[in-house]
Amino acid sequence: MRMTVRRYRRRRQGSDSLGFSQSHSSAPFFDRLVYLSQSINQTRRPDTPFIVLVTHDHFLYAGIQRGPAPLRHCCGYDTLESAFSALETWPSARLVVDIESRTMPLIQMLDMLRRIILYPPFTAVSLLVRADDYDTRLLCKTSGPFDVLERQLPALALQQALTATSAPVNNRSIYFSREEWTILQYLSQGESLRNIALFRQRPYSRIVYRLGRILSKLGLHHRQELLHLLHRISLSPIR
Repeated sequence: MRMTVRRYRRRRQGSDSLGFSQSHSSAPFFDRLVYLSQSINQTRRPDTPFIVLVTHDHFLYAGIQRGPAPLRHCCGYDTLESAFSALETWPSARLVVDIESRTMPLIQMLDMLRRIILYPPFTAVSLLVRADDYDTRLLCKTSGPFDVLERQLPALALQQALTATSAPVNNRSIYFSREEWTILQYLSQGESLRNIALFRQRPYSRIVYRLGRILSKLGLHHRQELLHLLHRISLSPIR
């Protein structure tokens, strides 16, 4: 009896071995489709914003607000915490984060964003990154199903990208799993592989295997390349 209930619960909820739930992005994707069609068909300004923007760049915020519908239905915030509070009120809104405006290390910011894009309510997240910031773009693309956009795109191209309603690629093999992400966080804090094995209570060989998977997903060949990358992106921007 207990085994039957457990199998039913597993079929209903799905496995969480990689940090993903069974339904990945269907609900918010269709919510945004409905919202987009309503915004185009109605003339009055809707009560729910289409975009929740996190940035310190007032020119970027003003440019999006002066865009066509539904982009003009945008609310701007200075911090991720305040944007998360707004998303609790407007769960169908799309979160757009200007990476250049962050006030915390990139690993810490991506960890917060992974929690809302990989788990319910599966909020759609777009990240604005400079085209010449290769390290940041590389880490953002492998951290989760984020829509990574160039910050210097022309106004029309950026507007079209932000209004795109295509669902993110649901290919788990190209993103860090929960275990790989944890190892990456420890490495960014300066921990050795043997210490990580002790903390995680895993065999050392298993940690080495996970490290190889991390290097493969980042397109790196040596451990030192990963450590240099983590050093460059772990520093908090000066404000």
